[in-house]
Amino acid sequence: MPSIDTIPKLQRRHLFGLGATAAVLPLAWIAGCASPGAPRVITLSETELTAMVGRAFPINQRVLEILDVQLTAPQLRLLPDRNRLAVDLSLSSRERLRGSEARGRLAFDSALRYEPQDASVRLTQVRVQQVQVERAGPSPAAPPAERLNGNAQRLAQVLAERALEDLAVYRLNAERQATLRQWGVQPGAVTVTARGVEITLAALPR
Repeated sequence: MPSIDTIPKLQRRHLFGLGATAAVLPLAWIAGCASPGAPRVITLSETELTAMVGRAFPINQRVLEILDVQLTAPQLRLLPDRNRLAVDLSLSSRERLRGSEARGRLAFDSALRYEPQDASVRLTQVRVQQVQVERAGPSPAAPPAERLNGNAQRLAQVLAERALEDLAVYRLNAERQATLRQWGVQPGAVTVTARGVEITLAALPR
């Protein structure tokens, strides 16, 4: 059976949020791995993950009817020792009442899980690690820096919960799901490794 490293690169269309994503799994590869105990893995490299996520941005979010927030320029890092994915984003916000604007960075990390109901891989257990926000230009109505920093911390928590938690980063389309079922396997555990994010294909229950 050929190893995962010898398989031609998978052709994919990707999904982040509500877009369509597919992974083309060569039938010969799945057939060759059909013997009992053989590994079955879809591996998404850090480069591929960055491309997936990048297509979804910018993300615009209104927070508590007070702030309009935009997230852009995601930068990803694999954290295999913690089985998590780290993401750093550019953040800009505009206060709707006063019109004051701010810019900065939002850094978070997240575990990943597979959701069988829609065949997606999703962020889970999102944790904000750092947020840095500064006023964008002078404004007499802008809050003092201390208050802005406090608001930024609360803003980061709201963003992580509402815009990032449970966000889909990858999905198999219906055709690929049918192909997997034909060969008696289904996606299962999702693991962050040094090679990328690995989706284990487990045998279907009998």
